[in-house]
Amino acid sequence: MTLKVVLGAPSDFQKMSGTPSTSSVFLPAWTTRRTDANMYPNGSTKPDELVLHDYNLEEIPIRYHVEQPDEQYDPQNIKKMDLTHNSFVVLRGLQTFSNVSFLDVSFNSLSALPEEIGTLRSLTTLIARNNLLEHLPKGMQLLENMEHLYLSGNRLEYFPPVVLTLRKLKTLHLGGNYIDSCPSNISVLTSLTVLYFGGNRLREIPASIGTLENLENLGLCDNILETIPSTLGDLHWLETLSLHNNKLRTLPTDILNLRRLQQLSLRNNPLVHSFVHNMDLCPPSLKELTGRIVRQNMTPEMVEFIPTDIIEYLNSACQCVNPECKGVYFDARVEHVKFVDFCGKYRVPLMQFLCSARCSAGIPSVPYDTSSESEEEIEPIMRRVLLG
Repeated sequence: MTLKVVLGAPSDFQKMSGTPSTSSVFLPAWTTRRTDANMYPNGSTKPDELVLHDYNLEEIPIRYHVEQPDEQYDPQNIKKMDLTHNSFVVLRGLQTFSNVSFLDVSFNSLSALPEEIGTLRSLTTLIARNNLLEHLPKGMQLLENMEHLYLSGNRLEYFPPVVLTLRKLKTLHLGGNYIDSCPSNISVLTSLTVLYFGGNRLREIPASIGTLENLENLGLCDNILETIPSTLGDLHWLETLSLHNNKLRTLPTDILNLRRLQQLSLRNNPLVHSFVHNMDLCPPSLKELTGRIVRQNMTPEMVEFIPTDIIEYLNSACQCVNPECKGVYFDARVEHVKFVDFCGKYRVPLMQFLCSARCSAGIPSVPYDTSSESEEEIEPIMRRVLLG
């Protein structure tokens, strides 16, 4: 049975105090007799839950803000609130439920969360998926016990700064927004185990993400990333890495350090299609050529006769990764893609830097046998495993 309550326009007191009105809202009626199957008329059989799911509500009905002794209902006892699939535009009266630890307001029309959400000091999980949120209130910085935050499917155009104050955060979902950058100080969220950025407008990921040492699941799919930082190789607990639907050409060799990785998604990237056989070389300058010769033949006795600034330049040389080559390079280098067995499941293209186009490089410490496969045979395998 459904009860329609029409109490007229909200009073001036209600407007000033923020007390929710019950104008033209449909309320689930209190049952006259409790049964084991339906202990409370709010849709939950548990005394610490309030479930108002799919009632087309615009506000939390006022009857749920007050204690109902006859029905053994007390808003202070509510730990879990489900307000999903309603018509909330503004969310009022949350402070009444001060002991809530789980709040789900997904699938509404909320353009903002109220500042009073900061009064829910016991809140550990907040789910606000598929709303119209453009920012988060500063009051959320008071939610020091927050562990799980789901904000996918909103209208966020930037990473909400207040999220960086939630130091106990373990799960952060920001997928399906319009975020174009990830702050470098995301490294302060050291408790994160799940980070999902899928379906945004990210062009790059900061190297500091490699300091999130507890990360197990990282979703960066459906963005416009052309590279990923080599520091991803420091995420030793990472089990799932989603990189599909980006613009990646190659992966850093450091990804081979991810020994716990179980799922790697790379489909719909140009890393196989266009750049597998490319070896691009910018012609070395005269300074580069001279520096290479001097660096390769320099002896300790020569150091005292060379100016300090030139010594610094010579010491900046990088060794060619070809173990059979003693060459070095400074700025001019060859980008070369090498296929490598990874986790016993994948053959991934990794970027190498060589000193010249004549170097045929291998990858030290990661041997693999390609005697039975030509590069022409490897490419369709890559399409099937990584891009299919």
